[in-house]
Amino acid sequence: MRLGQILAYDDTQVSAGTTEEEKKYARISTKGAGIGFSALRVVVSLWTDDASYPAYVRIYIDDESSPRAELSSTSTSEETKEAIINILDLTPGIHVVRLKLYSGGGTAYNELFEIWGVV
Repeated sequence: MRLGQILAYDDTQVSAGTTEEEKKYARISTKGAGIGFSALRVVVSLWTDDASYPAYVRIYIDDESSPRAELSSTSTSEETKEAIINILDLTPGIHVVRLKLYSGGGTAYNELFEIWGVV
């Protein structure tokens, strides 16, 4: 696997409680500079206001009902997490990558949201 180009970036701070909420999204193309991507590398920052209640980020593509990735943190300071998401099952073209945030009991926070194409 080789890291390709950055497809999307957002560093707006958002928060959520115990209900999963879509907080960010990015429209991406699975074709970049004539190269088809086989996966996405999603990098997020994540933290919680109370270490006894984890913060969660789920990554969905388009209108899928099951997340492609779930990341969690019990840190009370911002930390980065990443996931590699296989996208070989997607048709070439434009897709929406959705970041949904929630907490296990307190408040969950996210700031960084990067999506990289992986060849």
